[in-house]
Amino acid sequence: MTEIIVFIDDEKTSRLLYSAALQDIYGEEYEVVAIPPDTTIAEMFTTLEKYESVVSIVIDEKLHVEVGTDYKGSQLVEAIRITDNKLPLYILTSEMGLIEPPFGSVEYIIDKSKIEEEAYKTQLTLLMRRHINSFNEIKGWRAVRFDELLQKSVETGLTPEEQKEYSELDTLRIRQALANEPIVPAGELDERERMLEEIENRLKALDQE
Repeated sequence: MTEIIVFIDDEKTSRLLYSAALQDIYGEEYEVVAIPPDTTIAEMFTTLEKYESVVSIVIDEKLHVEVGTDYKGSQLVEAIRITDNKLPLYILTSEMGLIEPPFGSVEYIIDKSKIEEEAYKTQLTLLMRRHINSFNEIKGWRAVRFDELLQKSVETGLTPEEQKEYSELDTLRIRQALANEPIVPAGELDERERMLEEIENRLKALDQE
């Protein structure tokens, strides 16, 4: 299955232009899928869960020019980081100085003004592929670790620390499974809505700090 890079931008012309540039950067073995943002972060999460084999997400910082979103690209990054702290995330912008901290939530901030420069493209190719390779190694480790904890939970039981780790890994596993299900059972749908509400509440708390 081809690995997916999701590119989120509210302007149609920008999606066409920069998705082509990103495809050159990532190469033919990856597929860049360009999509518009949803109005809210909760809706955006639901959209992202529909895509399988996502290995990185590139997000334009300004998402309100053609679509009336209530968040910026950097705020969406913070929301995604709450549920997955390993997925490679990138901000795309032409105004580097206007990106607000914390910068540690993204792997890199891509400068629109340089994206067609061959030297810059080469630099991004090396950087982004290294991030994908690291992420895929982590995904493999997560699967192995989940199986280890599952077996131990049956045989001898888990310590509180192991139970917390098991729950976190199980949440990621469930989210990936839900992305492949055409019909979501009511109980799991309620749990997903609860998680999205918790994410939005945490984001509001961050804005107030």
